[in-house]
Amino acid sequence: MLQRSTKKNHVKTPTELYFEQVILANEALSEYRWRLQKADQRAYGLSSPSGMANTKVQVSADQEAAFTRKLEKKDDLARQLSARIRLLESLIRQASGLIDQYTSGQEKKILQLRYLKGYEWLQVSNEVRRITPKQLRNIARKGLAKIVLPEDAIWIEQYGKVA
Repeated sequence: MLQRSTKKNHVKTPTELYFEQVILANEALSEYRWRLQKADQRAYGLSSPSGMANTKVQVSADQEAAFTRKLEKKDDLARQLSARIRLLESLIRQASGLIDQYTSGQEKKILQLRYLKGYEWLQVSNEVRRITPKQLRNIARKGLAKIVLPEDAIWIEQYGKVA
């Protein structure tokens, strides 16, 4: 089983790697949603034939064709981003279910804040009775050790599947 090393000779477990990808998935999800919104705004902006519908500007066939290509490109991007968003949302739902299933109390809250909400350790510390980040990492590590990844655990290719 492939495991990655970190500082102080700690070898990350597959569960730790799995939940690290959840943090990255949350970040990517925000960006993908933003990109999708921007693509919509660009495609339907005032410079498009549909944006000029209420004006008395004549639109040439070339302009209409360029606009149609722009919309097709936007639709392709929207399909790709939507598929990626669904995959990331599935990963986050699965991770949330695993946290709920295997942990409780303080461990559960720490894991939810860190991995599902993407808080930094200092932010988690402020939320959870001012426990030091080092103590939080230890509690989180113990909580993650309780979690059993399912056979069908979702791994995002770019983050590296543990084999």
